[in-house]
Amino acid sequence: MAKIKKTITHDFKGIGFSKIGHFKEVQSKIKELETLNIELARRHNRLEAIFNSMNDGLTILDKELNIVFANQIQKNMFPDVSLIGNRCFTAYFRREKICRKCPALSTLETKEILQGETLAKSGEYAGRYFEWTTSPIIGPSGSVDEIIYLMRDVTPRKEYEYKLMQADRLAAIGFLSAGIAHEINNPLTSIAGFTEGLIKRLKNMHTQVDLKAIKSFREYLDIIQSEAYRCKDIIQNLQEFSRNSGDDFEIVPIDRIIEDTMSLFRQHAKDSGIKMTFKNHLSYGLNTILGKESQLKHLFLNLFNRAFKSLEKRGKLSLISTNRGNNIEIVMGYNSGGSPQKYSGNIFNPSPIYESKNETYTIDLSTCYSIVKHHRGEIQFGADDILNNKFTIRFPVSLR
Repeated sequence: MAKIKKTITHDFKGIGFSKIGHFKEVQSKIKELETLNIELARRHNRLEAIFNSMNDGLTILDKELNIVFANQIQKNMFPDVSLIGNRCFTAYFRREKICRKCPALSTLETKEILQGETLAKSGEYAGRYFEWTTSPIIGPSGSVDEIIYLMRDVTPRKEYEYKLMQADRLAAIGFLSAGIAHEINNPLTSIAGFTEGLIKRLKNMHTQVDLKAIKSFREYLDIIQSEAYRCKDIIQNLQEFSRNSGDDFEIVPIDRIIEDTMSLFRQHAKDSGIKMTFKNHLSYGLNTILGKESQLKHLFLNLFNRAFKSLEKRGKLSLISTNRGNNIEIVMGYNSGGSPQKYSGNIFNPSPIYESKNETYTIDLSTCYSIVKHHRGEIQFGADDILNNKFTIRFPVSLR
């Protein structure tokens, strides 16, 4: 029986319809992608418009600290530098190496939002202060993919704070002037008296050497030298408060800052019958913080000044410093004659009014609050039922 050959018939019509369907699907996908691209472009433009409308300079950094985006404000801050593609420390601070204690790297490692201030030392904005914030951009894996770096020009505010600090210093020095004059007058009186005694003895001496007189001369000269150096220390300590410190933070011993400031109030406390004590329990090597010495002295000068204004005769002012973990805690307590409830809630706001038994005057501790925050610390105020006022200040320890 002969085999019958089967003829294979191709369904070209079906294949055509299949291809047409595939092409239509591709065209639909292309339209969807085009729509998505348009939407992404619209969102991109929208975000860029929002970033450019900000008053602060905004930069986005990658993990290598390369600038991948900068808004218009940031570009205007540094018009002579091509920001995109440059590393932040080169573009903004003209450095060849990563900045010491770089906040962007810290944010990259810890995922924390950090804040601080810096002084531009070169370029068009040299001499201007900038407040910065570093914020992490967390990726799907939970790690930091990029960093937002915000920069704000705060030079006018810093100039205002500087003028306010200078005014506070002058007010405090005026308050202390009588006591300081008295304190300097005491050693000067000793110097004058012993010098006069030496001159009289020299006049009465004959050619023969009097060993007893020579011994008294040595004693007198030792006293004169000691009292002269005492005057020198008082004046030098006073000059420290009118001298401007550098712009960079330094490692400073906070207990020495307190002792130097207290020495200015020593005579005033004696004349007013106020007992002033400082119990220093800080461990050796753990008594230092990162800060500006002049600002820290101004902080305690202002706090002491406010305390003395509210203290009655035979009052007490005590300070205790201790180590609390990685922090230094300083507690200042004093017995006031006023009513702490009237200002305890808003004492760090600008110019609350304090009322004592004999007078009403303005207390402005907002500068103290700013100084403590600028040094990455915290300050709290409290008062109990027997009118014991207490300031608690904490600073992070910074090792030498």
